[in-house]
Amino acid sequence: MILVDSSALIEFYRPAGSQAVRSAVAEAIEEDLVTVNGIIHVEVVAFAPTRASFLKLDSDFRVFHWLELQESEFDCAAELGFLLRRKAITVPSTDLIIAASAIRANLILYHADSHYDAIARHCELKSRNLRPKETGPVTRNRPGSEPHLSRL
Repeated sequence: MILVDSSALIEFYRPAGSQAVRSAVAEAIEEDLVTVNGIIHVEVVAFAPTRASFLKLDSDFRVFHWLELQESEFDCAAELGFLLRRKAITVPSTDLIIAASAIRANLILYHADSHYDAIARHCELKSRNLRPKETGPVTRNRPGSEPHLSRL
């Protein structure tokens, strides 16, 4: 299963979106691997430009796998944000929650947002930046380099 961030889904739905992002997301959809959570749903669906777009997006999202957010994901996000701030790294709270949900569910996070690259350098987040110039293998922190994060 793959947690697909709004940054990748927005590129997928944008007619002029990055072909690399669109292809990777399309492949994940075809293989029934796309997972979303409530934050990702709101970030994409709520900002549809028209009612017709809203209805189409909402319908599409109903076929994706759903990852419920629990208190533990918010606790993980808060600790992760605290630890990153100690390293002078500021990340939006929504990205922290999305990253925490991927970590807790042991999912790869597909994205097109450099915040997740920064997060992945400091914890056990498995991620893949889908932007063509930044595309690479799944990144993961060296085991043991952040022992206090191992329980996240």
